[in-house]
Amino acid sequence: MSVVHNRHRIPCPHCGETARIRKSQGLTPIYREALIECRNDACGWRGKVSIEITHTIAPSDRPNPAVTLPLVPRLLKLAGSRKAKANA
Repeated sequence: MSVVHNRHRIPCPHCGETARIRKSQGLTPIYREALIECRNDACGWRGKVSIEITHTIAPSDRPNPAVTLPLVPRLLKLAGSRKAKANA
């Protein structure tokens, strides 16, 4: 199996150059904070980003009992309409 690396690009909010992650820390299974810096030496901006997993699109086959994430609204609506049809 090959590994695919997906590099997301975060632009500097000031000059637009791509920022790089210098350090990141997972604080919970669904929340991570990172320190980033602009790659443009003439800009010099540094900042902090927060990354949070907010919803489930497809349930895990190996769920972590400590993690509870809601389904995306579209799936909730679909589940509700299937339940309504089953009860009809």
